[in-house]
Amino acid sequence: MNGISTRFAAVFLGTWLAWAGFSFQSSLAQAPTGAIALTGARVIDGTGAAPREGATIVIADGRIQAVGTGAAVTIPAGATRVDMSGKTIVPGLINAHGHLNADQSTRPIRDKLAGQLRVYADYGVTTVVVLGTGEKDLDDAVKLREAQGQGPLDRARVFAAGSSLRDLKTGEEARARVDRYADQKADIIKIHITGGPNDMTPDVYGALIDQAHKRGLRVAAHLYYLKDAKGLLDKGVDVIAHSVRDQPVDAALIAEIKRRNVGYIPTLTRDLAQFVYETTPAFLKDAFFLRHVDVYRREMTLLTDPALQEKTRNSKAAQDIKPALEQANRNLKTLSDAGVQIAMGTDTGTNLGQWQGYFEQVELEMMVKAGMTPMQVLVAATGGAARVMKLDQQLGAIQPGKQADLLVLNANPLSDIRNTRQIHSVWIAGRRLADSY
Repeated sequence: MNGISTRFAAVFLGTWLAWAGFSFQSSLAQAPTGAIALTGARVIDGTGAAPREGATIVIADGRIQAVGTGAAVTIPAGATRVDMSGKTIVPGLINAHGHLNADQSTRPIRDKLAGQLRVYADYGVTTVVVLGTGEKDLDDAVKLREAQGQGPLDRARVFAAGSSLRDLKTGEEARARVDRYADQKADIIKIHITGGPNDMTPDVYGALIDQAHKRGLRVAAHLYYLKDAKGLLDKGVDVIAHSVRDQPVDAALIAEIKRRNVGYIPTLTRDLAQFVYETTPAFLKDAFFLRHVDVYRREMTLLTDPALQEKTRNSKAAQDIKPALEQANRNLKTLSDAGVQIAMGTDTGTNLGQWQGYFEQVELEMMVKAGMTPMQVLVAATGGAARVMKLDQQLGAIQPGKQADLLVLNANPLSDIRNTRQIHSVWIAGRRLADSY
């Protein structure tokens, strides 16, 4: 076990048994101490297994103790029973590629990061892997990660890389940058390969990947081109953090991804955001989107400016990304059908109009439109994302021993993936977040 999984295990070792004794913070809904039994729900466990109907989930000490139907589950004496009849419970969503750069206020960095993580949680995203922080933000993100085992949470969990590494000229420089991030206790390394003339050469990013693996860290790569994906795979990259968009993926790439067990994160909404604001999109009036209008308002004002919209319509880069997104959709379908491990990720929290929280929900819908089934998409957003990011020993599935991070829905997402927006409640470490649902 290494990388993110090692950090996660270390954080929780020796602490989770004490969680039941913590009192709720003011931002959490009041809830009983001791065991909780959520009864009568449809449970989709995040593994791809068939749903359990009328199931019970027993939670204690922040973790799932049991899940099943009928006599297969014993509810402890004195447990608080919560009737979830008519509800569907899935694992909390995991964003395998997010960012925390959206808050440009002058508030303290830690407050800004925690606030953005709360926005994610309000939309059902209970874990965010941050593939690139600001230079000054990594230390605070690490502190937030380390606090995750020390009491109740009212925000999404976080795991973080430092700023994405790019344009390095020598292997020695690349190894030194990896060492700096490893010493700061980053969870993963992110690199940028754009296809441009200043990209790291294969020898340089090969040295970077080698050093990361020596330090127990995995490497996720920003990319666009098929040739770069092949070069990175040859040097041992662990995660492809964006879609291949220039041409169809081929059999050689698929075989190598599967042989190396590399995860693939499509980030379809990242490309959508490059051109969708050429007009005013309908979702800006969606009540679900507007739950966080106070957070989104500044960007909404910018994006509804007719001058910006005209600039987008006239932008060659914005218009060129439209066919690239179509290619990304086709490649996602091909890779999913081939059995490649897909993880939901969005690249939210960085560029203008990539909405933290809401765009994770849009990403699910886009993945279904690309040809994946609702069950495949739910797995990609839960157990699949956890496996790709090596968090699966603790997160991503409704199974005994794992963290009780749950998304309770008022409708079945298998009949319509948009039902993941029909949120009844969000639970992190077995505690229901205060909300206005």
